[in-house]
Amino acid sequence: MQILGNILMLVGVNLLLYTGGQLVQIEYNRQAARGDNSLPLLTTRTTDQFLINTQNRQPAIQIPLLNVVDSPPVDAPVRRSSEWASTIKRIVIPSIDLDAKVVEVGWSIEERPTGTQAVWEVAEYAVGHHRLSANPGETDNIVLAGHVGGYGLVFRDLFYVQPGAEILLYSADQQYLYIVQDRLLVDEEGVSDEQRTANARYIQPTAEELVTLITCWPPSGPNQFAQRVIVRATPYVAIDPHGRSWTVR
Repeated sequence: MQILGNILMLVGVNLLLYTGGQLVQIEYNRQAARGDNSLPLLTTRTTDQFLINTQNRQPAIQIPLLNVVDSPPVDAPVRRSSEWASTIKRIVIPSIDLDAKVVEVGWSIEERPTGTQAVWEVAEYAVGHHRLSANPGETDNIVLAGHVGGYGLVFRDLFYVQPGAEILLYSADQQYLYIVQDRLLVDEEGVSDEQRTANARYIQPTAEELVTLITCWPPSGPNQFAQRVIVRATPYVAIDPHGRSWTVR
C-alpha cells in the first residue's frame, strides 16, 4: 500500500507541475502578445499551409469566407505574389485599451464530409494579419482577425468600437492612423451560402486603402460565435482651411 501511495503522490505532483507549467505559459503569452514589449510569443498558430502556385504567374487561389472556424472556399484573384509578407507588427485601439502584437496568418485546406474547405488560421494570443491582404500604405484591404475568447481574448471588446474611434498600425517602422467608419454585426452560422458569400465581401480586395477587423460574437450564450463583428476604418485625412487635404501618417 505504501508503494501505491507513493506512486499516486508522484503522479499528483507531476500533474500539478504540468498544470502549473501550462498556466505559466498561458500568462507569459498573454503578456508577450502586448504590443508595448519585446517578449517573443511562444505560440501563435501561424503554420504555413497555403496552396499557392509559386510559379511566375499569379493564379486565382482559394480565399476562405468570413467564418474563421470552417468556411467553404471562394475563388478570387490574387494581386500580390506568393513572396508577400506582413509588415504590421502592432495594433493600438485606444478606445478599448487594446495594444497587441500582429502576426501573419494564412489558411489551410481541409477535407470535410461536405467537401474541401479552406480554414483560416487565427493567432492564438496576438492579432492575425491575413496573408495576401494589403499592408499599410497600399491601396487595398488590410484584413486583421483575432479571438473574442480563448486564451488571448485579444478582440474581446471589438464589439464596442464605435465610428470615429482611432486605430493605429505600426508597420515597417512607421505609424499609420485610421478612423473607424463602420461597426457591423453579421450572421455567419446557420445562414445560407448566399449570405455567407455576401459576408465574404468584407475580406475581399478593395479599390481603396481600408482596415477590416474581424472577430466572432457573442462570446457566450446559446448563440456563441454565431455572428461576426466587422470594424472598418479608413486612413485619417486632415483638411486645412483652404480645402486642401492630406493623409496623416
